[in-house]
Amino acid sequence: MGRISLEVKEFEGKKYYYTDVGSGWHGAVNFRLWVNASLVRFDAEDGSPYIDIPVQNARIVKTERGNYVLRPAEGWCVYHVGVECGYRGTSSVKVLEPEDAEVFEYEVYSSPVGSLGISHYAFVNAKTDRIKVEWDRDGRLYDKKPHGITIHYADGTKEVFDGITDGIEALKELEGDAQ
Repeated sequence: MGRISLEVKEFEGKKYYYTDVGSGWHGAVNFRLWVNASLVRFDAEDGSPYIDIPVQNARIVKTERGNYVLRPAEGWCVYHVGVECGYRGTSSVKVLEPEDAEVFEYEVYSSPVGSLGISHYAFVNAKTDRIKVEWDRDGRLYDKKPHGITIHYADGTKEVFDGITDGIEALKELEGDAQ
């Protein structure tokens, strides 16, 4: 995902930063993600607030009142995962490693009611410097691969193994061939 632009709300002289996540039925937002001010960066040219994903030493928490907040958290990393669906199709993601990762899913409709496709994405909290994600998509793919595994690293790089038919078992088989 890379850079996420943030909006600002001011209340009693304080600034609160947020972004609306997802775009469902007729553009409905899946959830609003509030961002702790210490994690916000500002563009050098126009001063607009943003965050870069993945965010190291941070974690998304759901408060008692149901708000989603990105807060500083030593040792944690927040990743963004997902894949765009094909035309009139759907997509899905599943975090394979680590098994104890915290996942906050959302969807993006390609049209107001989703008839042109529904893509699924997620923010993932993990206490590791990499996560392994399996993804699938269908619909008219126009030379895009229907299945794959992506390894996301905390420094923002990723390795994509697309076209793998059996998912994680096939990747383990490939790892055995690399030795």
